[in-house]
Amino acid sequence: MRLPRSAYLPQRTVPSPLASFPLLLASTAALFTQHAFAAHEDSITHKDDNHPRSHSAFEVDVGHNLERYEPEFAGADRSIIGRAGEVIPALGNNAPGILNIGQSASQYWTFPSTTLFGPNSPQTPGLPSYFEGQNVSVTPDAPGEIELYISLTTCEQPLATDPNQTAAPDQLMLYVSTSSNNQQPDQKNCDHVVLIVGGFGWLNISVKNDVYFGVYAPANEGYDGVYNYQLTASIDGFYASSYSDPNVKLVDSDTNSALLYTNNTTSTTNSSNSTFQQWMNRPPVFSLFVQNQDNPSILGVQNSVCGLQNLAQIQGLPDVETVMTAAGDSLPKQQFYVKNLNWSSTYYAVAAMIGNSTDQGSGVVGGGGTVWKPSNITTKSYDNCALLFNLPFCTSVAYAAPANPNTFNSTELLAHHYDQYALGIYQNFTNSLQQIPCNTTSSAQYSLARNCSDCDAAYRQWLCAVTIPRCEDISNPAPYMQPRAVNHSFINSSYAIAGINGDLAFSPHNRSRISFNSSRNPMIDAVIRPGPYKELLPCKDICYNLIRSCPAALQFACPLEGHGLNYSYGSPHPGGEVRWCNSPWTGISGAAGLRVTKVVTFCAALAAAFLATTLSNGCRI
Repeated sequence: MRLPRSAYLPQRTVPSPLASFPLLLASTAALFTQHAFAAHEDSITHKDDNHPRSHSAFEVDVGHNLERYEPEFAGADRSIIGRAGEVIPALGNNAPGILNIGQSASQYWTFPSTTLFGPNSPQTPGLPSYFEGQNVSVTPDAPGEIELYISLTTCEQPLATDPNQTAAPDQLMLYVSTSSNNQQPDQKNCDHVVLIVGGFGWLNISVKNDVYFGVYAPANEGYDGVYNYQLTASIDGFYASSYSDPNVKLVDSDTNSALLYTNNTTSTTNSSNSTFQQWMNRPPVFSLFVQNQDNPSILGVQNSVCGLQNLAQIQGLPDVETVMTAAGDSLPKQQFYVKNLNWSSTYYAVAAMIGNSTDQGSGVVGGGGTVWKPSNITTKSYDNCALLFNLPFCTSVAYAAPANPNTFNSTELLAHHYDQYALGIYQNFTNSLQQIPCNTTSSAQYSLARNCSDCDAAYRQWLCAVTIPRCEDISNPAPYMQPRAVNHSFINSSYAIAGINGDLAFSPHNRSRISFNSSRNPMIDAVIRPGPYKELLPCKDICYNLIRSCPAALQFACPLEGHGLNYSYGSPHPGGEVRWCNSPWTGISGAAGLRVTKVVTFCAALAAAFLATTLSNGCRI
């Protein structure tokens, strides 16, 4: 089921040919490794904002031969189309040509100059602000010419006859001609070649005459079926686009669910700011598509909204719940809660915008949607870690905590227990803080740099981090994980993992150490009883911030380096690439890596050969 429609801001991104050339080499290499999960190498956005429908899409299914039918195209009269039997369909502005095409077949389209110099689509309201990661550069039209934005998305592709086949079929090819002497461009005779990567390709060119397109579908041995594509030309902006960076990151997961956030939609934390309020009060903008990496069906269309809508396993309710949130870091973002996942599995998570977020489909600038680079979701192997978030008191908790489904049979009950336990401790702290002269002159306060509000916030953050530890699988081999409760029994006898006795965490020496044989919070072992697990330790800065923020009279202290600190608190990764310690509301994973099964140098050689061939034949990449 599709998530709610959402809105988009006006934008127009046009990479220069020279800047794009190295990226196109990489895209060409990806073309020869079709089972690589590649993403487009440039951010592509829209010139204008949200546009009402003004044209109809050309939704015709002609199989392998365009001359089998007599078309009636919206906005194109007989003088444009030509005589019967010599039909080259004419594209309208922002109106995609939608066709099935058989393997080894070619189809042709034109974008007439009358439409090129025709009216632009009127603008409609957009989003409250540009969101993080958008590119809003603009390329002016050349004198006497119009900038034409061309995009092709693959919506369906042939299916492998062998169920064990994991590679995607070859990608479509798009050839472009700006000469009336070449109305059927192909690989040997064209002005531009548009490489399709992951079901998406784009080109922007300055033109002043009719433009002609040739779409070629390659033959695929071992695959049955046809391709379906959307070819669109626009004088306003790209109909479809794809970003080379992810717009969603995994926060944490348990055995059957995951929590993800988008990038921040604005940089302001002021909840009274009008932009902040507009973001928080509007319907969610982004959609999420999730695919088990054991199922390769989206490979080849992962950069296409229509391809993901047709082939992605998980999308929309009831499996994906989404809301706008500003919890944790006080910055607006979109939250996705994905359910019904398989344990110990890895998924692709692809953020997308359906249409331009206000409208979608034919006649709408950006109506074909936007796709971002995939991220990874990996679920846990043991169900003694449960994903908790949206806690009333510990609002910074958004991760898996030690659990036992035999003790608390729902995450809601477990979350309530943890939250109430922390709240009870906090109430004792507030009684102590009330003894400090907070509401007094600055000269009488305990610090000129911090006040009681800072102390309260620092204590609350520290309390939730140590009362509700972040839980990881006991089998997680990361060296910065701290084993806990190793002397306790597993909650499920099937958890006796191979080689567990060889794990140093279970050595006789460590079994006798408190930091290994118990949880940091005695309540966990006494009430929840999760059995052995590993903890991603809170970052030591959380403890240091508590000491800096609170008066010395409260006698807070952190363990010393080499004397217990390394068993209670962790240090962040120097480069920030990997989560080495638990800091509230930051993700644990980034973009998915490429699944390349060919040798890179071989791909580069093929790409160079392909470029040399096409350039020698007069076609430009």
